[in-house]
Amino acid sequence: MEKALIIDALGKSKHPALEVEYWHTESIGAGIYRPIGQAEYIDAVIEKDGMYTCLELKVSMRDLHSKAAQTFVGNKNYLVCPLKMAKEIKKCNDPWIEKHPTVGIIAWNGKNKFQVIKHCKINYSLAQNDWTTLAKGMISSLSKEMKKLLEGA
Repeated sequence: MEKALIIDALGKSKHPALEVEYWHTESIGAGIYRPIGQAEYIDAVIEKDGMYTCLELKVSMRDLHSKAAQTFVGNKNYLVCPLKMAKEIKKCNDPWIEKHPTVGIIAWNGKNKFQVIKHCKINYSLAQNDWTTLAKGMISSLSKEMKKLLEGA
């Protein structure tokens, strides 16, 4: 699913990154923020024209309802899961939907196609510290990928 997501995003001239580190932050004044708590990892973040889409990838209902963090801090936020699971979540009005009313659902067909099952609510006014934290996380994630490529060469 990750590989298909990356291929899809790149084909649409978007900028994808996997396992993006995200720190919650607090203001220390003068527009400066410092990280607090522990870092969370967003499964995938896609940037296009300064707008961030945060994607939480889940492959089963058990995975969806696990205690694992689900970080939805982008301009657009989606759960990405197999088509059968997406239909089950929507049909049964799973409690996850009520817990995350602004998060959309994207279904994956198991090959290379994605379909929006539930549209997200777009946050056009993403806080500057969230925007910056996502940018830094993407840079770090992409840098790790470059390092892997160089080690493999």
